[in-house]
Formats: sequence, structure tokens, C-alpha cells
Amino acid sequence: MKYRVLFLTIMTACFLCFATDDRLSFHLLTAAAVTAFLLSWPSSFLPDKWRYAIQLFIGETFLLFTLFDAYCISFLYSHLNSQILNNVFLSDGRETSEFISMFIGFHVVKQWRIAATLLLILLLPLALWLNNRIPANRNWKLGCVWKASIAFCFLFEAYPAYKYIQLFLEAGNPDSTEGLIFRHYHEVVPTPLHRELFAWYAVSQSEQVLQEIKKSTIFAEPDSCTFKSPHIVLLIGESYNKHHSSLYGYHLPTTPLQEKRKNNGELFPFYDIVTPWNITSNVFLDMFSLWNHSSKGSITSYPLFPILFRKSGYTVTFFSNQYVSNLFTGGVTNQMGNFFLADKELSNALFSFRNRHGSFHDMGLLGQIEDYKKTHLDIPHTLDIIHLLGQHFDYGTKYPDSLAVFTEKDYADRQLTDEARQVVCHYDNATRYNDLIVDKLLSYYEQEDAIVLYVSDHGEEVYDDLQVQGRLFQTPEWLQAKHEFQVPMWIWCSQTYRENHPEILSNIITSQHRPFLTDDIPQILLSLAGISSEWTEEHRNLLSSKYKSKPRIIGGTTDYDKLKP
Repeated sequence: MKYRVLFLTIMTACFLCFATDDRLSFHLLTAAAVTAFLLSWPSSFLPDKWRYAIQLFIGETFLLFTLFDAYCISFLYSHLNSQILNNVFLSDGRETSEFISMFIGFHVVKQWRIAATLLLILLLPLALWLNNRIPANRNWKLGCVWKASIAFCFLFEAYPAYKYIQLFLEAGNPDSTEGLIFRHYHEVVPTPLHRELFAWYAVSQSEQVLQEIKKSTIFAEPDSCTFKSPHIVLLIGESYNKHHSSLYGYHLPTTPLQEKRKNNGELFPFYDIVTPWNITSNVFLDMFSLWNHSSKGSITSYPLFPILFRKSGYTVTFFSNQYVSNLFTGGVTNQMGNFFLADKELSNALFSFRNRHGSFHDMGLLGQIEDYKKTHLDIPHTLDIIHLLGQHFDYGTKYPDSLAVFTEKDYADRQLTDEARQVVCHYDNATRYNDLIVDKLLSYYEQEDAIVLYVSDHGEEVYDDLQVQGRLFQTPEWLQAKHEFQVPMWIWCSQTYRENHPEILSNIITSQHRPFLTDDIPQILLSLAGISSEWTEEHRNLLSSKYKSKPRIIGGTTDYDKLKP
């Protein structure tokens, strides 16, 4: 077996980079065996004069992949992935030199994975040289066992390999690729080579998608604008389980201020709203793009809607407590490796102003918004896009302890563990705090001719029908869709706005129970502004009498309305 040393080297390298939680599995063994066999076996047919050089190149290259992965595991506590790789690409000269200096030194060699990989790198040339000079010992019984073992490994790895290949078949579709990553398709073939090949592929695809979206956006032009609504606000919540809002019937008073505004006839909830994804970066791309899930062509060929507002004459601001502009120089990304809001050129085209600093609680973000508004009082037409931390995990950190309203005693009648009861308590307190934030934010617009559209990016599991917390990245079923894809959405109108726009107010009231997918939010906003363009379509505007509901596809593949019992 002229390839045995190379085979064993690759197998060993794979085991040096097993999962960071140090759990071995049969899948790790079979994946490593298949990979090692495919990389080493063909070399056994090479002439002797070429075999050594080719095997050495393959082995050392694989060990370099292993070394990079081992470094990430040891110091970044993660396998090398597209986010890490993109951060490297985004680094400037100073950051690169700092990274290299971190990679060199005795502290690096002390990590056992790295030390073992370096030892293999040094020993491989000698081991291959000796192996190619030892006569092959052909034992037909051992050969049969060997062939049967390899055949079994191939059969065992067929489905994981199929899932892995699916990642590469989604070229140009960032939503689907992102969804597959969150379902861990990039981890189903656990070797350093496969992880790093996909990381490189994802980053290159993400960059290509970004460049295409940028081109479609920057050259987009509106046809006309009537400035129907002088001041429009898109307020985006985070991880908001609609069924934990008393505005929608939750048994604890988590949203008393919104309920008060509803009873005053100024806030209008919508009752059948669904988000296409339970992944924030996907939701943002869909919510900003004038593409939707029923559109022809790729999302990359459609512009992002804020460009039409800016070119129409609106001042467009973006305040976020997550996507803060000065952090993007450090490579804030999505799972694919890049994110459209991280691109400076695109950001400058979309927004007149962005906040550069986040706040520990959302009240700090409101302070930044208030300061900005005090110095920009006379702007005639504005679109403010505001993105809160809301109820993003960890819930207990999303509200000040002094403003806690609920205690674990409020959940004594629920069959929950003490830990789960505490989680639900924190979540409801975060929801109550979010109610305070939203109410204060609305007060900034009470004296203006303003309309505010609030919607959450996605929902969250909080030990309700499913006894889990967070989000499940899988093909959605009904109970998951109920808590992760149903989202709260409402529209608030100032008194001046209600008086000046009775027709819009009537349309809002008429449309409160219509089914809607949030990828068409831009159509509502463009209609409110009176902006027309080649991308505006009245049948996609929830507030229009011409509105037509479409199939509501969630998770990239599932028709939400067919899940409903």
C-alpha cells in the first residue's frame, strides 16, 4: 500500500481537529476515512519518480489546512469558518500584522493540536520516503477487509456528503445558503479541508452577491414622489414572540403602553403577519430588497428600497443597536461571510446618517436618536429606520434589573424547570422593557405628521408549545412556525397624521386581518411616501385595495399557510 502513510497522516490530522466540545463520533471516523482514501489512493498509481512529490504536496497542504483549523479551535474557540475568513480579508495592514504576531510564539506551540500538527508537518517527508522504499506486502484477506471497510465508510457518508454538496448548489442565493449554514450543512463532513473549502466558497459567493446588489441599488432611480407622508419610521424589533405580547392576548401585561395607544385609536395591530426567515441577516436582506419570494429573477437584480427614498429627496437615517457602522471595519458579517450593511459604499448610498456606537440597553440608543433629532429639526421629509436589541438572547441582559416587573412566582402554574421558569421571566421582562422603549420612541414623533410601522425580524421559542429556547434551524413545522415565524406588526399614527391622512387611516383599519409576509414591507413604505418606480407593485402593498396575498414561504421552502392546522 504505497499510499498508507499519506492515508494515516490525513486521518490523524482530521482527529486533531475534532469538535471543540471534545466529543468523538463514528461519523468523524468514517468522514476522515473517506477523505483520506480519496486524497491518497489515486497516488498509488503514479510512477515512483512522481509519487513522493505528489504525496508530499497533498499531505503538507492538508496539514496546513489542519494547522489553520487547529489555531481557530485553540484561540478563537471555533473551527475556521466564513465569518473568521472574511474578517481576515477585511483586516487592514495593522490588524494583519497583529494576527501574524499572535500566530508566532511559544504560546501557540503549547497548544496540543498545533504542536501535534507541526510535528506531523516535520515528520511527513521522512515517513513518505521510507514508505515508498518498503516493498508492498499483499495479503488478499487483509485486502478484502480493507475494501469492505472503505466501502462501508462510503455508504455511511453518502447522505452527509449530499447535504454538504447542496451548499455549493445554492450559488447566487444568499438566503438559501444562509439557511443551510444555520442548519449546519457545512459541518456534516467534519474535516479541516471541507470546512475551509466551504468557508472560502461562502466568502467569495457572498462578495459576489454583495457586488451585484450594490450595482442594482446604486443605479436604481425612482420615477416620481409625492411626499405623501412627510415622516415615516420603520421600527424593527428583535426576537419577538408575538404570543408573549399582551397586545395579542398574552395573559401577563407585557405591553400595557401599546395597549393604551391602541385603545386611544392611534395604534393599529395586524394579526396575520409572517416573516420568511428566523435568521436576522436573511430577514434584513429580504426586508430591504424590492425582491420578494414571488418575484422573477434573483434577489441580486433588485435594489434595496432606501435608495429610492434618498433619490426622491427623503433624508434616510439608520439607527441600530446591533449593526453599528464603526464595527463593520472589524468585519461584522452574516454566516456566509459578508453582509450588505457592512459595505461602506453601499451604506453611504443608502443612508444620510448612521449611528456609530451601540448601547448596552435600548434606552441608550433612544438617547442617540433624541440627540440627532434635536440637531435636525427642520428636515421636511424623513425616513428613520430603527433597529432595537429588543428581546435578543441573553434576555436577562436586555433590561435593567430595576425595571423588572415579573418574578418567577408569576409562572408557578406552568410545568417548567426552575431554569426554564427563570428564562421565561427574563423574556417577559425584556418584552415589558421593550414596550417602554417603543412608547418613548413614539413620543418623539407625536408632534410631527408621522407614521410608524413596527415589525419584528422573527420570533423566538420560550418554552411554550415546544419545550425549548431560542430558534430551531430546520425545516419548520407548525408549532415552530407559530412561535418563530409569526411576528407582531402594528402601525402608529400621530394625531396630525390621522387628521391629514384619513384615507390611509381607513386603509390601515381595513387591512388589519389580511395575511402578509414581511418581505413586502418596502411596498408599504414606498406607498406611504408616494414613490413610484419600476419596482413598486400595488398588489404587494398590504394597505392597498389591490393587495393580493401570495404563498408565504418560510425557511426557504415551506408554505406557511399549508402548515396551519
